[in-house]
Amino acid sequence: MRAFFAYLLYPITILYSIGVYLRNLSYDLGWKKSIKHNITTIGVGNLRVGGTGKTPHVEHLIEAFSDIYKVGVLSRGYGRKTKGLRIIDLEKDNAQSVGDEPLQMKQKYPSIVFAVCEDRNKGIDAMVKQYKELELIILDDAFQHRSLSLDLSVLLTEYSKPFFNDKILPFGLLREQKKGYKRADYIIITKSPHNFTIGDKVSFESQIKPKKYQKVFFSNIDYKPLYSLFSNQIIEDFSTNSIILLTAIADNSQMLDYISQTSSVLQNIEYPDHYRFQDKDIEKILETYNSLKQDNTIIITTEKDATRLIEFERLRDLPIFVLPISLTISSTANKSTSFKEIIIDDVRQNKSYSRIY
Repeated sequence: MRAFFAYLLYPITILYSIGVYLRNLSYDLGWKKSIKHNITTIGVGNLRVGGTGKTPHVEHLIEAFSDIYKVGVLSRGYGRKTKGLRIIDLEKDNAQSVGDEPLQMKQKYPSIVFAVCEDRNKGIDAMVKQYKELELIILDDAFQHRSLSLDLSVLLTEYSKPFFNDKILPFGLLREQKKGYKRADYIIITKSPHNFTIGDKVSFESQIKPKKYQKVFFSNIDYKPLYSLFSNQIIEDFSTNSIILLTAIADNSQMLDYISQTSSVLQNIEYPDHYRFQDKDIEKILETYNSLKQDNTIIITTEKDATRLIEFERLRDLPIFVLPISLTISSTANKSTSFKEIIIDDVRQNKSYSRIY
């Protein structure tokens, strides 16, 4: 059905493609200016609309750099009700005021400065002015922000939906032409299979056709022990539990596959990405649990969804558990050197634009 409508919208695709091409050309030729800031900036983004796993990769960068530098994180704050710059305060903010993903990260890394702002340049200026100790800012979803000149750009593309097999909106799901990948310093293929061999990686990388200056990596998701949304309980092994899966993310198929390997999934309750839960949804969740529950039934959700679900008092009596994730990042080259070591070294060499050295 989507393919049918895509063909109907093909004329719009042509017009959109021309507009995006001219916009990028104006920056490439210097007709429009990109601002270089007096602080090291690392941007994480993608060419395709939808979830490619930006948040766990931003978290991975936070963990790589925060032991060495004073790190700040700037995001748009997708789905928030507020406008303009907002420094995230855990005592005052919630998912509606700053967005679910920035709040999720701030809860995980409370000592890191997190801010949301639609205008990335204004956001960076404000963060540097207010927090003079900052040495590095990581920007979430900044690949198309051409008015900002990044020191390092990390492009994400999903293994099962790579940009080189896609087309520009609305015929496909690309925000811009495929050749935009050339602006990236790093290309990470996300949600890669755990059993991906070196040969598989080499074959996949050849389809990207990376430039000599680009470094290609593969990331896969590692699931960690469950923790209760409303208590301190931890579950290391849920193989004896029956599961109700509750998510509002772009694609929960990998999570569903992981849980299904060891447990019985009674119900897969899905909502659109960044969905703002309402009272009627909470009623549905309660009814579903009460109608399906067994002695060992638990509800599993994501860290992102937990930032919104925790606001509903009616859910406190349910056994809701959060499934956190981390990443393993590898490459086809530099086997003895980790992604962390390589990107830290690249930042250290970026002396001309960095206040770090």
